[in-house]
Amino acid sequence: MWGRMVSQVDAFRMGQKTLRQLVDDLRGLYVAADAHDQTVQDEFEDHWSTLDVELALRSEPWAPAGAANDQTLTEALVDFESWIQGLLASSSFDQHD
Repeated sequence: MWGRMVSQVDAFRMGQKTLRQLVDDLRGLYVAADAHDQTVQDEFEDHWSTLDVELALRSEPWAPAGAANDQTLTEALVDFESWIQGLLASSSFDQHD
């Protein structure tokens, strides 16, 4: 599931999915991964919530015009992908956790 998250980010970058689809798909993959490690849970929520906020700022009627920030979104995508790559590279990370 974790490696598929990177693929989802790549698909978004290539215009193959919307930000809403990405945010929803990442959440679904996270739920399917059934992480038990509290640190991994917290870190996922931290990274994912930034993407979710950027989605809300782009799509919700209450969001002030111009509140969404493309640079913040780009940085959040890079951070999320780097975090996942770090997890996958970690010898102590159980991908089934």
